Amino acid sequence: MEQRNLIECTIDVAQPLSELAAVISAVLGAVPDPETRLAVLQALNDEITTALFTIEDEISGEGEADESHDER
Repeated sequence: MEQRNLIECTIDVAQPLSELAAVISAVLGAVPDPETRLAVLQALNDEITTALFTIEDEISGEGEADESHDER
């Protein structure tokens, strides 16, 4: 039998920043090894960076589409 440590969360999307920060803190609090916490935060940073680039590309694409409509 495998032992698992689980955290169940309900997130109020009306307050995403504080809710996500609380989840991250809870997860980090459950990980005793500092190197593992660091690895978790670095991987999370990578995911956030990827999401930011995706959103920035979407915004840039919308701006370009708006400009092409204006040129008509």
